[in-house]
Amino acid sequence: MRDMTEDLVGLVPPPEEPDPAGGGAPGSVVLSEDYLHFLSVYGVGTFDMFLHVMAPERSDGRANVRERTASFWSVLARMSEFVPEAMAPLSDMLHAAASVAVWGSTDNGDLCLWVVPVGGEDGFVLIIGSRFEDWYEYGVGITEFLYRILTGDIRCPAFPEDFPTTGVQMVFGDVVAVADLPTARHSFLTGDQYIRVMDAWPAPWKTIQEEQRKQGGPSPGDSGNGGGFEVPMRG
Repeated sequence: MRDMTEDLVGLVPPPEEPDPAGGGAPGSVVLSEDYLHFLSVYGVGTFDMFLHVMAPERSDGRANVRERTASFWSVLARMSEFVPEAMAPLSDMLHAAASVAVWGSTDNGDLCLWVVPVGGEDGFVLIIGSRFEDWYEYGVGITEFLYRILTGDIRCPAFPEDFPTTGVQMVFGDVVAVADLPTARHSFLTGDQYIRVMDAWPAPWKTIQEEQRKQGGPSPGDSGNGGGFEVPMRG
């Protein structure tokens, strides 16, 4: 397994003040060493406003590996009851594994898993689509997956075509100036930075709406009955 944390640093600057990731892996799962190294450099946060990397455990109520993994098993069990034939391949594979851990998620509800097979085989990254209808296996470590997904070397069909982005500044325009966030080709934002961008997101569009209303024209999001701006979904 390749630890590509340093390669990621050359591609995406870590936060100046990383969001602490807490302790090591929960006792019920195995987490890769490169993932733990990544957390020591970047902390917890989000790539390109879409792909969230979790901490092993947290006490502040935010998503963590332990809780999301337990929640995943519960959802998989319910899905297996409703559509047993469709879920059987995924369920059988994961129940046969030595360890399964949900280490990341996306804004669209996709899940990123680290799966360790039995018998000493290398672990691998598994991406499960938000509806559990499709899943994709990548025989690489977590940091290699992150690096290759950001550089476009890996294109995961579960992710939307507009991920990865080409930079926060291009995507969010003057929101970056308002939020005072990094403006590299890709971004990794702490939880607080992510929230600030989401809070500031509508601001430029509200300005456009106001200008267009002054000029007597329609504004983005108007539906003829005074409708307002809606944040666009990825994908």
